[in-house]
Amino acid sequence: MAQDRLEHEPTRTIGDDALRQIATVALLSVLLGFVMQGFILAAKLAGGSAPAGVLFISDLAQGVTWSFFVCTGVSIGVFLSKARASVAGLIALASAPIAVAFAKSAQKTMNGILKVADQPAVLSLATISILRAIEYGILGWLLAKLVQQDSLKIDRYIGSGVLIGVVFGGAIAFLTYSSSVSMGTALTLPKTLGTVVSEVGSPIGCALLIYIGQWITHRHKLISQQDS
Repeated sequence: MAQDRLEHEPTRTIGDDALRQIATVALLSVLLGFVMQGFILAAKLAGGSAPAGVLFISDLAQGVTWSFFVCTGVSIGVFLSKARASVAGLIALASAPIAVAFAKSAQKTMNGILKVADQPAVLSLATISILRAIEYGILGWLLAKLVQQDSLKIDRYIGSGVLIGVVFGGAIAFLTYSSSVSMGTALTLPKTLGTVVSEVGSPIGCALLIYIGQWITHRHKLISQQDS
């Protein structure tokens, strides 16, 4: 049977498949960063505000860097730890704070190049790092479970991303808005919409990339089997 042959392929192909999946997610995560910034810009425009060009470039640098490091980190945990969902969750958990740090660094670097003042943070770096670590740790665990099951049902991956995005992304967006109000600098509607889109959409995007990585590997195996 075709399924039996797939299950009895040489062990050495597991590493090859994992590397292929991780590389696919890494490449697509850059595109995801651009797409997410497009959605965020659209949300801000819908709220009645158009950000300055230099600020958009700064946000773009931050968004693409964040997307690359966090989604690649999740993929490393998911595809290199197929037998251990808990390990995948821990790797994803560790990757989120690293991604936050690199994203902030990229934004500051771009602000320096563009000679733009850094925007004051509403939530501290420590707070946002802890929240996102928990968020992506759970997301990595859920996605690893799907990969273990060899599931190719896209709705399960998207559903996992939506669940995590709504619960944790919504919580982060709420805390961000509440903190800004307590500081006497309540976020404007455009910024609030942009924050919601960013926080809710990011885990959904990462979940979709994990699905694509899994799907490509299945297609590669089927093609290789037909050629043999």
